Amino acid sequence: MTDRSLCGAGLKLNRHDFLRWALASLGTAWVSAAQAQNPGDGVLRVGVLAHYKPFSFTEGSLQGFDVDVMKRLAAIMKLQLQIHPDGMANLQKKLQADEISVIGNQLLPTPENRRLFDFAKPYAANQLVCIQHEDDNRDFLSLDDLVGKKLGVLASTGVEEQAKGALGKSVLPFPVIDQALKQLAEKKLDAVLEESLIADYYIERDGLPIKITAPFAPPMASGLAVRKGNKDMAARMTAAIQTMLSDGSFKDISNRWFGYDVSRPNVSHSKPR
Repeated sequence: MTDRSLCGAGLKLNRHDFLRWALASLGTAWVSAAQAQNPGDGVLRVGVLAHYKPFSFTEGSLQGFDVDVMKRLAAIMKLQLQIHPDGMANLQKKLQADEISVIGNQLLPTPENRRLFDFAKPYAANQLVCIQHEDDNRDFLSLDDLVGKKLGVLASTGVEEQAKGALGKSVLPFPVIDQALKQLAEKKLDAVLEESLIADYYIERDGLPIKITAPFAPPMASGLAVRKGNKDMAARMTAAIQTMLSDGSFKDISNRWFGYDVSRPNVSHSKPR
C-alpha cells in the first residue's frame, strides 16, 4: 500500500486509514464475480454498502450518488440492473459466490489493490480535507496547525486514531459526520477532517455556513473493481463510463448530489463553479 502524509504532520495514513474512502475502512479483500465478464442473462448485479451516505443508503428507498451512477451505466450497457445493499462482510461473500457482478462503490487503486483487481476508468475524485467555518480565515494545513484546537472527526476510523495520537483530547469523535459539521457551523469546533465529497454533500444539502479549505491528502481517483484478469468487463464498464462522462449525464448526477461536476477535484467549496 502507498502511505499518504497528512501534509507535513509527520503522520502517515494508509488506504485503510482514510475516512471511509471507498469502503468505510471495512477492508477490501474482494473477488469480482466471473459472470461480470459476460452477463449472458442481461442482468448487471451490483453490490453496494447499505449505509454509506451520500453514495448508497436507504431512506424509504435505496438511493445515493453511486446508485444513480450504476443506474446510468446499466442503461448505457443495455443491461437490467439489480442492486444488492448489504454490509461489507456479506458483500464479500456474495462476490465470492458469484451472486453479484461488481461493487458499485468505487475502490482506491492502490498498488495492493491493483494486484488483486482490474479497474474501470475512474469517474470521481476524492480527498481528505480540512473544513472550517466560512468566517474562519485561519490556515490549518496540517495536524501541527491544529494543536490545542477542537477537531471533529468520524469515530472509529484511522483518522481518529492518527489525530488523537497527535492532538490528544482536543480531537472529538462523532458517530456520524453530519453532527460534527453542524457543530462546526455553530462554531463549537475549530475544524473537521472529512473526505471532500461527503463534506460537499452536506454543505450543499443543508446550506451550512462552512467551507472546504486545505487538502490533507492528494486527490485520489477511485474506480470500479473487477476480478483480476477480467479485462473484458473492465473495458465494457470503462466504455460506458466514458459515454456517461461525455453525454452530460454524469454532470447531471453530480449536480444533484454535490452541486458541481465531481469528475474534477474541488479544492474549496467557496470558490465559484
